[in-house]
Amino acid sequence: MANTPLYIQIYKNMLCAIKNGEYRENTPLPSERELCEKYYVSRSTIRQTISLLKEGDFVYTVQGKGTFIKPQVFIQPLTKVYSFTDTLKNDNVIIQNKIIEYGKETADSTLAKTTGYNEKTVFHKLVRLRSAKDYPLMLETTYLPMARFIRLDTETIEKGSLYDYLRTNYNFKADRIKETIRPVIPQTKEKKLLGIASNIPCILLERFSYEEDLLIEYTRSIVRGDKYIFQVNLSEE
Repeated sequence: MANTPLYIQIYKNMLCAIKNGEYRENTPLPSERELCEKYYVSRSTIRQTISLLKEGDFVYTVQGKGTFIKPQVFIQPLTKVYSFTDTLKNDNVIIQNKIIEYGKETADSTLAKTTGYNEKTVFHKLVRLRSAKDYPLMLETTYLPMARFIRLDTETIEKGSLYDYLRTNYNFKADRIKETIRPVIPQTKEKKLLGIASNIPCILLERFSYEEDLLIEYTRSIVRGDKYIFQVNLSEE
């Protein structure tokens, strides 16, 4: 560390603060003078640090106004079955789950058609707001058949991963998972919960998990298009 240039040491410190949410998105960095006083270095050192942050696409500059924190976008590779919680934890991102609604729901004709169950089948309905670094990312509505999952401990689920809970308590293991992804215009309530303006695009992600050809989970997620990217790597082979 002693041989590491000062501007790189400061860069690593500031980058850690950005990723931990100490600097809020679209808010200005402290002035060069304030940063010089904080780190006891010259302006040239701070300018080298800020240059590195710009190269890494962590900040942006507005002429005459200063340097601002660039909003972070989370990338989800679609190469295998994934968990929102596990993906972000692997990137050292703090995750919050908030249960907006929980109850039992009897399938109407629409839900029955979507899930392949008969009408009047009873499901657990779990609505969760999933956030990263205090920024709402998606609103998830999950339906689980009560015949397969007798009861849910919502306090435990809110503190961690739904899949971890189901694996531990119900030996949950999907044999097959299908997902569909398409653009969607969020409803007023969804926009309010996600904290987005009317011009922010969203993605509708639907997941169907099967166990021996019987659906055991249906999740409908409204995902912020400005904060989340689903990425597929393709090859010609």
